[in-house]
Amino acid sequence: MSIRSYQRAFALLAFTAFTTTIQAEVVFSGVSATSDDYALGVVWSGIAKDAGLAMTVVENGTVAGMRKTAQEEVDFVAVGSPHYLDAVVGEGAYAKDPASIRDKYKTMKAVLGLPSGMAQYVVSADSSIKKISDFDGKKIGVGRPGGNAGKVSNDLFDLHTIKVSGQHLEYGPALEQLVTGALDGTLVWGSIPNASIDNASRGNKLRLVSLDEDSFTQLQEKISNGKFYILQSVPATTIDKIYEGRVLVEGDHVNFWTFPWQVMVNESVDEEVVYQLTKALWENIEKVQASSAALSLIQRDTTLKGISADLHPGAEKYYREVGMLN
Repeated sequence: MSIRSYQRAFALLAFTAFTTTIQAEVVFSGVSATSDDYALGVVWSGIAKDAGLAMTVVENGTVAGMRKTAQEEVDFVAVGSPHYLDAVVGEGAYAKDPASIRDKYKTMKAVLGLPSGMAQYVVSADSSIKKISDFDGKKIGVGRPGGNAGKVSNDLFDLHTIKVSGQHLEYGPALEQLVTGALDGTLVWGSIPNASIDNASRGNKLRLVSLDEDSFTQLQEKISNGKFYILQSVPATTIDKIYEGRVLVEGDHVNFWTFPWQVMVNESVDEEVVYQLTKALWENIEKVQASSAALSLIQRDTTLKGISADLHPGAEKYYREVGMLN
C-alpha cells in the first residue's frame, strides 16, 4: 500500500471515529500560481480549514495535474470541459497517455465548474464595430496559427457569412496594431482582467464587442463539443471597475463564448469529504467572489453548465439538497 493510501485509510478511520468533525487531507492541483483555478484552491483551502478539512494547493499544469489526479498522487484538478473528453479518448495533449491512464480518467468525477479564459473581441473605443457582424471586411487578429480560439472565431464569422482578413498574431502585438490602426479589431483569449488589454488601454480607450445569444446557440451546433461551451456574461460595472473606465461595454453587460474549467476529483476521495468540501465552498462563496474579478463570476446556479463528466456522488448530494438536481 502506498503512503497516499495509508493517509487515506487513516483519514477514513478518523472520520468514522469522530462523527462531529471530519478529518481528511486533500491536495488540490492548480495550473500555475497565477491561474484562476489555483486562486480558487487557495481561497477554498481557507474555507476548508474552517470546516475541519485540510486542503493543500500545489501547481502542476493541466496535463500533469490530470495525470497525477488519475494516479491518486493528488486529489483535485481543474481541466477545461472539452479537454477532459480529449483525455478520456487520448487526443490532443493526452495522445501519448497509455490506456491504463485513460481508464483512470474515465473514473474521475466533476465537482463544479468555474469561468476562466474567454474569447474577448476588442476594438478601439471610437470604432464603428458594435456587433460581430460588423467585422465584415475588416482586418482582425485571430491569435496564433492553429489556436482553438481562432478556429472557433472563424466558425463564428462563417455563421454571419462575413469575410475578415484574419491576421495570425499573438495577443500583445495584435493589440499594439489595433491601437496604431493597422488592425480593426482582435481576438484576445484570457480571463479578466487581461494584462494585454489593460496595457493597451492605457494608451487608447478600447471597447469589447458582445456576442448575442442566438449567434452563440448556432455556434454551439457548428463546432466540435459545442454543447460543453457556455456563454459567459460579465457586468459592465465589473469591466469598468477592473480597467478603471479605459475599456467600454455597450449596454449593461458583455457576452463572451468560452467553456468551463471543471474541478475534477479522483475516485478514491471519500464521498462525505467531497460533500462537505462542496457544501463549505458554496456556503462561503462570497469569500471566493470577493478574492478576484475573475472568481467573482462563479455562480452556483450556473456552475453545472457545460460540464462534460458525471458528478461525484458527494457533490451530487449537495446539489440535490439545494434543489439544483431532481
